[in-house]
Order: sequence, then structure tokens, then C-alpha cells
Amino acid sequence: MKHVLPFVALAVFSAPVAAFEVSGSAGVTSNYVWRGATQSMGEPVAQGNIGVKHNGFYVDAWASQVNFDGEKDWEVDYAAGFSSSIGEFISYDVGYLKYSYLDDDVNFGDDIGEVYGSVSVGPVSGTVFRDLDNETSFYQGSVSVSDVLDLPVDVEGFVGRQQDAGEFSYGASVGKAFGDFSVSYTYTTKETEIEDSAHAVGIFYNF
Repeated sequence: MKHVLPFVALAVFSAPVAAFEVSGSAGVTSNYVWRGATQSMGEPVAQGNIGVKHNGFYVDAWASQVNFDGEKDWEVDYAAGFSSSIGEFISYDVGYLKYSYLDDDVNFGDDIGEVYGSVSVGPVSGTVFRDLDNETSFYQGSVSVSDVLDLPVDVEGFVGRQQDAGEFSYGASVGKAFGDFSVSYTYTTKETEIEDSAHAVGIFYNF
């Protein structure tokens, strides 16, 4: 199986209502791919998220349909953390992420949780996710090509590595915003499973 931190929640929700920054999205994607593997058996799913931020502190809830056994269920992930920047080119983000599934038999407290930290320097970013229960890590890096080149679309390349599996996943994404809507295409593969490469096309409304 894949608590919002009390002090983060307190810091956010004790702030004046006018100071809240609320954002989110809702849409569909042709394939839900997570760390190089499909979570929807290659079928289309609905996804969405909503988040609240204040003075760098944030809480976020993200949901997606999943399909592991031929029947669609729901995954809901919760995150809480803090993000900020140092100067013009450096930013960082630290937090806690909890994975949960609505139709499983595992109690919420027993679902997997990860702490994470990321640093971005210009167009290059790196993130480490650490599963404290299983003592494993996932490492992820990305480069925003469209931050370097003047392109009409957003282009990003990424690579990831699961510590215990010892193999790399990698891919690229292309996206474009049209007002409040965005469309994207993502290609993902693993170094040992190139024939099972995953493709995903998504369209989302952002607010």
C-alpha cells in the first residue's frame, strides 16, 4: 500500500482567511503512471487536487482513480510542508506525504508515508523521498528545458531511481496552457522494461 503534520496545519489554518492562497486542478489522463509504472492498467482515469498555502506553509490533497485488478478504486494522497526560495535561482521544498486507498483494508495510520526534500537551482531540480517504515528511498531529478530555451511549450526531462529496486526510470513531458486549461503528454520507461513504456495524455482545468 502506498497526518498532516499538526504544526503545519496549525500554522496555516490559524492565519487570516484573506491570506490564504487556494489552488487546484481537475481533469482526466489517459494513463496514471507513478515512478515508471502504470497504476491504472493503461486505462484513462480522473484526477484532481486542491491545496492551501500561506507564508510558504502548505497543505494539499490529491486524488486519482487507480486500477490494479480490473476494477477502479480511488487513491487519495495528503501532503503538508514548507517551500521557499533563496535569491533568484534557488528554491527548496520539504514536507510529508501520506498515501491512502479508499477501498482497501488498511487503516489510514498504517498507510505508507514519506518525508521528502527537494532543491532547485535554475532549471535543474532534485528530490529525495524517504519511506520511514520500509527504510527505502526514491531519488528523482528533472530539467526544465523550456527554462533554458525559448519554446512555445513547456518541456521537461526527468529520471528516477528506486533504492531497493536498483533500476532507473526516465522520460519526458510536453505541456501547454490555454487560459485556465492545460494539456500534456508524458512518456515514461524503465531501463529494464523499455517494451512496457508508458504514454499519458492529460487535459486539466486549473484554478
